[in-house]
Amino acid sequence: MQGLPQILINALAIGSSYTLVAVGFTLIFGVLRVVYLAHAAVLAASAYAGYLALSMTGSVVVALGLGIVTGGVLGLIVEFVAIRPVRGQDHLIPMVTTISAAIIIEELLRLTVERGQPISYPDTFGSTVIRLNVFGTTPYFTLSQALIVVMAVVLVLVLTWIVRRTWAGRAIRAVADSEDIAALLGVRVNVVSASTVALASMLAGAGGVLIAMSVTAIDPHFAAPLQFKALAIALFAGMGSIPGAVIGGFLLGFIEAFAVGYLDPSYRDLFAFLVMIAILMVWPQGLLGRKVAQRV
Repeated sequence: MQGLPQILINALAIGSSYTLVAVGFTLIFGVLRVVYLAHAAVLAASAYAGYLALSMTGSVVVALGLGIVTGGVLGLIVEFVAIRPVRGQDHLIPMVTTISAAIIIEELLRLTVERGQPISYPDTFGSTVIRLNVFGTTPYFTLSQALIVVMAVVLVLVLTWIVRRTWAGRAIRAVADSEDIAALLGVRVNVVSASTVALASMLAGAGGVLIAMSVTAIDPHFAAPLQFKALAIALFAGMGSIPGAVIGGFLLGFIEAFAVGYLDPSYRDLFAFLVMIAILMVWPQGLLGRKVAQRV
C-alpha cells in the first residue's frame, strides 16, 4: 500500500494527462457537435515527432514545440478531410471518418517507424527522480510528471483565455451556439471549425510528448486507452464544458490513484468507471453540462 503523499502525487500526474486530452474532446464537441475519434492517433504522431526532435537535439523544449506543431497540423488535415465534408450530417458519419483518419495515421506510423515496434524516449532531465520526506514517508516523482502537471494547468488557462477573451474565442462561442446565425453575422464557420480542431490537437500534441516522457515505451496505438478514458471524462463531466473536463480529468486521476494505492492496480478502471456511471445516472447531462437543444 502506498502512502497518502505518493498517492496524491500520482493522482495529479494521471489527472493532468487525462485533462489535456479530455479538454480537446469537449472543445470540439462543444463547437462542432461531433465526436472526434482521431485524438489518440494525433497524440501518438506528436509523441513520435517529439521522439525525433529529442533524439536529434536533446532539447525537451524543441521536442515539446515540435509535438505541439505536429498536433496542430494533423488536426487541420483531419478537420479538412474527415470533418468538414460531413459536418451537419448524421453524428455517426464524423465518427466513422475520424476513426478512418486515425487508422491511416497509426498505420503510417507503424509502417515507417521501427515497423511499429515499441520505442523509448531517450533519458533527459525529465527522467530525474525527485524524492521528498513528508511525515516520515519518502514520496517521489519525476520531473516529467511535474512538467505534465504544470503544462496542463498553463495550457488549459491559455485555452480558456483564448475562448473567453479573444475575438477568435467569440467566434468559436458564436458557432457553438448556432452555425447558421454565426454565418449570417459574418463569422467564417470553416475557419472556426479548423481553428477549434487545431487548438484541441495542439493540446493533444503537448500531451503526447509529455506522456511519452513518463511511460516506458510508445507505439502507434499506445494512446488508444487514454482516448477512451478522455472521451468518458468529457461525457460524465458535461460535453462542451471545459471546466467540467478539467474537474473530470483530475477526479478520474484521483479515483484511479487511490484505487491503486489502497487496493490493487487491477481495480483502477473498475472503480473509475463505476463512479462515472453513477454520476451519469444522477446527472445525465454530466457534472457541469447543460441540456443541449435539439437542432432542427
